[in-house]
Amino acid sequence: MFKPKTLRALSVVAIIICIFSALLSLVIAIGESGMAYVAVCSWATLAYASYCAMKLSGYDIYESDLRKLGWSIYILFAIFIAFLFIGLSVGPLIALAITARLHFQKTTLEEWMRENPQS
Repeated sequence: MFKPKTLRALSVVAIIICIFSALLSLVIAIGESGMAYVAVCSWATLAYASYCAMKLSGYDIYESDLRKLGWSIYILFAIFIAFLFIGLSVGPLIALAITARLHFQKTTLEEWMRENPQS
């Protein structure tokens, strides 16, 4: 469930569904007011979060970090299902929270790897 290869494949699928949702939100928002574009920005932000998850799944990280990464990816899928079947558009605060967590985890790990090169 939380194997690196599985998480990498799921994060690629998450990138695809986030981009699809952003495009779908854009089509819906074209005839709407300016606030309808918030969903497009939220999905674009979640697409970046999926990209960070894909990068993180390629690193050799602890099991606890893999679990956090896996749950973040599963949350992205839950948000997508809620968007498709309920019509619930993810709020920008939820998108920013997930993206910030994955982005900071990725940058912290990359910075640590630069400072501590392996022999």
